[in-house]
Amino acid sequence: VKEWIGYYEDVLSNELSENIISDTWDWKPSTYSTHEGISPNSKNKVVMDDCWITEKMKYWVDLLNTTKKVVKLYQQKHPYMKYYNPNRTTDFRLNKYGEGGFMAEHADNIHHSHNQQYGYPSASLLFFLNDGYRGGELVIADKVYTPKRNAAIMFPSNFMFPHYVNKITKGTRYSIVTWIM
Repeated sequence: VKEWIGYYEDVLSNELSENIISDTWDWKPSTYSTHEGISPNSKNKVVMDDCWITEKMKYWVDLLNTTKKVVKLYQQKHPYMKYYNPNRTTDFRLNKYGEGGFMAEHADNIHHSHNQQYGYPSASLLFFLNDGYRGGELVIADKVYTPKRNAAIMFPSNFMFPHYVNKITKGTRYSIVTWIM
């Protein structure tokens, strides 16, 4: 399973990461959804703030271009993944995990949210905007990742790739996630 997880360093520029982190955002507490809607156990599933970067917003084009670059890198190792269309993504969710923040184990099978115009996601793609925090490791299919600043991780969006974010013990962790259709 682990060979299907792509880790790529230096895919974002320092300038883009810094600009996104330092911009003014309308942060809201994140919620955890199920087939029935927002889970009443959200606080046991996720503690982070989020906001969305949508198509008409600043950074959209840069993030979409970076998405295309990462998908191309992924396709080099997995050529049959030519059916992934990096132009068909959800909006970009900006995640902010403060001290104590985490996300419980789950598998991406998003069928009802995130402004999906093109159906079910085929792949999950995360960008990591900073370092200098403690904790916050990303665990995918029992493999622990401590991503470097400006790195990306891509993996299939299905039950074979359960993942979670360990609790932040110091500092703030910023990441962006999108789902490729």
